[in-house]
Amino acid sequence: MTQASSLPLVERIGRLSAELTVAERENLKLMLSMAAGGLLVGHARQQPEALRREALETAQRSLPKLHDGKRPAFTTGIVFRGRAPFFTDAEIAAMDEESRANRHRAQRFHDHYVTSGAPLAREMALSSDINAFLSERVGPVLPTYKANYLYYDAPGLGIDPHVDKNEFALNVLTMLEHRPERRHSELILYPPEQDPVHIQLAHGESLVFFADSVTHQRTRTVAGESIRLVSFGYHPI
Repeated sequence: MTQASSLPLVERIGRLSAELTVAERENLKLMLSMAAGGLLVGHARQQPEALRREALETAQRSLPKLHDGKRPAFTTGIVFRGRAPFFTDAEIAAMDEESRANRHRAQRFHDHYVTSGAPLAREMALSSDINAFLSERVGPVLPTYKANYLYYDAPGLGIDPHVDKNEFALNVLTMLEHRPERRHSELILYPPEQDPVHIQLAHGESLVFFADSVTHQRTRTVAGESIRLVSFGYHPI
């Protein structure tokens, strides 16, 4: 048995990823994400529970390993959660207004709607305040010029468990609206070897997290529920 083959599977996947091209690593990430997501929503129930649990843990623990140590010490994947200092009240209000005005442009992407590249959102994504805030916490980052308004405003919209593409490796997600007051849909993060993290953001609050490394989902909306968010993508250097 070779030294590499005697390593735990998670470590072997990490070593493999270091030998892959960017495109190949994205494909590996997609396969691991699909495996984790499928197990989380109940696929493979015909398999013994212990085997399903081990497979899920392997997929989840392998995802951060794909980045060759270029992530800070990984716990939940959350960098920040709360009312962020990099947005003023006026900026939140302006993005709120722009997201409403651009709803008619939104295109369906799987089970939610997206408007990309609105002028103010794109400008805010390049904000020096956000860049400084992120750099202080995770080291230098590059904006990926991805700025999306997200809409979940019909019954049954949401996103199944997944990880994000490279453009949203580090995701700054800000809540612009979630009504009514009694909410059903929520964001759930599934960090490896930990309990799920259930997140409800208030208006103007942000979540900054490593969206390419931790499996997450938006649970489905119900009748009368409406959610609008703005999402900015960054890449750690």
